Amino acid sequence: MQALSKVFIAPLALLLLTACKKEVEKIVVQEVDKQYSWAEVRQLYGLQKVIIGMSQDANSLYLQQPSWFGVLTPASTAATRRTYRYYEPVIGPLSTVVLPADVQTRIPLGPSFFAYPYHSDSVLLAFPTAPPFAANLGAEIHLHRLDPTATVFANNRGYVPLQFGAVNNNNQLLVNYSTTRYPDPNLHFTLSKITTYFGQVTAQTRVVQVPLSATGTYAGFCTVAAIEDYFLVNAFNQGIYKIKPDGTARQVFGPAAVVNYYKWQGTVYAVEGNGSNAVIISTDNGETWQRFTGVPYYFGVSTFRAVGDSLVGITHTIATNSLYTLRWQGNNYRVRELKNDGLGQADFTDIAQLGDTVYLGTLNGLFKRPLKQFFEKK
Repeated sequence: MQALSKVFIAPLALLLLTACKKEVEKIVVQEVDKQYSWAEVRQLYGLQKVIIGMSQDANSLYLQQPSWFGVLTPASTAATRRTYRYYEPVIGPLSTVVLPADVQTRIPLGPSFFAYPYHSDSVLLAFPTAPPFAANLGAEIHLHRLDPTATVFANNRGYVPLQFGAVNNNNQLLVNYSTTRYPDPNLHFTLSKITTYFGQVTAQTRVVQVPLSATGTYAGFCTVAAIEDYFLVNAFNQGIYKIKPDGTARQVFGPAAVVNYYKWQGTVYAVEGNGSNAVIISTDNGETWQRFTGVPYYFGVSTFRAVGDSLVGITHTIATNSLYTLRWQGNNYRVRELKNDGLGQADFTDIAQLGDTVYLGTLNGLFKRPLKQFFEKK
């Protein structure tokens, strides 16, 4: 009887061991890469990943990078793919001059042309956004030929929302400059009508002088912004000035530390910086203004763009990197923070929508997200 038990126990033990082995083999551990809300555009490398500014037209996204001008367009093989092309503007037969390498110099980028300072900041070069770029395609704006008292174009370096000049929707370029006069009773600008045709660019330029309200208190540079066909200029310690397409100008508001302008649903907003927590609002295209306090401090370190049917803000401080929608109801506002996982700690610089994709430029890469998922709450 004992021997018979051993005969049955041995096969039973083997069966159990085999069953356990098969059960263990079914347990498979597979690592899955974490999916982030934002994905990096992998075609860029090196300094191409440093996005200083962006603009766009209906078909392309234009990128300012250190020494480079990038164009993002749909590939001809598939509507959902994107391809990158990079160009260097050629100024002479043997010399090649590229965009400024300084990440603090934000050049004016329009849908049909871009411009940047050259030759000790006393010459502006304007080139078409459409290729090819060659010596006979660009336009040169020589400051010293326009005003013998001029010194240099004001570069407005050092603070991300500030930029070098502005382009309105009439392809006019406004850039402020300094002179040898001190104290100077005027603000000084070049106003250029830029025309592009068959890949070439021409510039018709005139000088615009705007009398200051209090001579001697001008801080030396302006914030310049284009709102539709006119320009808004803020001279620190002086106030806000409106410059029309014909070059006429007048002061429309008193002293204010404005760092950014935008228009949304018929209202123009002038955002103050320097911790003022204030916004100045105009409902008549900058003719009259009212100042309101109590807005969040990060409005003063943000850039605002239209994405879809919403107004979106991006901050420019690494410690508080965020994307948010901003809704105004009269003088009241509502902020809704959006997902930003996958963007890392790089400083945000600009945001744009091209087709059904939203692109976010940072100092450490270009990131993208489908528009239909962009507005997911953080």
